[in-house]
Amino acid sequence: MAYRNILATGIAALFLTGNAFADNTVVAGTFDGSESSTSGLPGSCSASQQLNYQVIEQLQVSASGTYAIKDALSFNLFEGVDINANLFQGPFNPEDWEANLITPGGVDDGKKVELNAGTAYTLVVQHYCNNLEGAWAVTFSGPGSVSSDSVVMVPVWTEGEFMNGDPETDSDCGNSQYQESGPIRVSESGTYYYTDISIDFDVDMCLQIYSAPFDPANPTKNRLAWFEDRGIVELQENTDYYFVAQPETSAATGEFFYVFAPPAPFNIQHPMAGNWFDPPTSGQGFFLDVYDANNLMFLGWYTYDLERPDESVTALIGDPGHRWLTALGPVSGNKAELEIYWASGMIFNSPIPPRQVSEQDGTITVEFFDCRFGEVTYDIWSVDEQGTIPIRRIVEDVVPMCESLTDGPGQPGLLEP
Repeated sequence: MAYRNILATGIAALFLTGNAFADNTVVAGTFDGSESSTSGLPGSCSASQQLNYQVIEQLQVSASGTYAIKDALSFNLFEGVDINANLFQGPFNPEDWEANLITPGGVDDGKKVELNAGTAYTLVVQHYCNNLEGAWAVTFSGPGSVSSDSVVMVPVWTEGEFMNGDPETDSDCGNSQYQESGPIRVSESGTYYYTDISIDFDVDMCLQIYSAPFDPANPTKNRLAWFEDRGIVELQENTDYYFVAQPETSAATGEFFYVFAPPAPFNIQHPMAGNWFDPPTSGQGFFLDVYDANNLMFLGWYTYDLERPDESVTALIGDPGHRWLTALGPVSGNKAELEIYWASGMIFNSPIPPRQVSEQDGTITVEFFDCRFGEVTYDIWSVDEQGTIPIRRIVEDVVPMCESLTDGPGQPGLLEP
């Protein structure tokens, strides 16, 4: 299995004082490009640039105290969405935000903030430097939990506590205690994203992932990847994995907490436009266009009749068996639901006779699995024909652009191991 071991520089640890085991909460969402924009809020890379933002209102904590807040998906190394967060006591006014701001300088990576139970806060999440589409996540670790409509559930094995008496091993992570979780299965194959959160308030941890139960006497056996602060790994569905958390470098006691985010869901965007076909039926195919601003897809299907016409039937231009269909409809995620219409009644390059009134004659669903492959499912009512056709690109020149828009982590709460 392919994997990469990424070492990133962590920020200075911010220790919470006077707390026992911290309560960890993840607040998450997704930028889709439709958000409002304003000049860069504190902590962004430019105060003058217009950057998209999202507002999460009525955020409250269950206990007063110091909370460590962190951008959990700042995967600038991995083409993810890097955000800047700000907290306001009360509502957010983009025209006069300074009055209620309680996070001077913003929360780019990690920050400590005093929060009070019973107070309504507003979290504003803004792109750090460039407007992109994708998931974002902000973690809160402190004496209480956080309530918000944007709170997501994360797996229980992403947090715990290192204690004296835990088993120990000497690995690339260090000579220290370890805790193993598994077997764990991920819900889909793809790239998964790891971030150490507890580096900002307690134990600086290291994570190792194995394809079989961990052998502390041979810590490299069956190991797929190991990470210090951040990293990515390719995992496959229907496969057992074992996660081993350790204090980094040397033994330590205290809490660990990390975010393990799934691949971003695939969304249809303009780079999916172009020519697609199924190689066994080369000579037939589909032309697609995608209108991002209108959330629409147009499809032209160039195909043939159900049966070959009689040899006595001739055509002045082209093959007498040629047929073409058009379809149009809305896009949602990786699917487009289209309605089929026929164009008829005209002759070559002439407005006379005019086109006959088109009526719907079926449906087409276009579903993409990635930037190269998909399938078309059709139902043509007039001839009672249904079926599914696998499709792939004829030319892959825009695949790099497509992948640059679709790569990155999904929301941590979408992980279903």
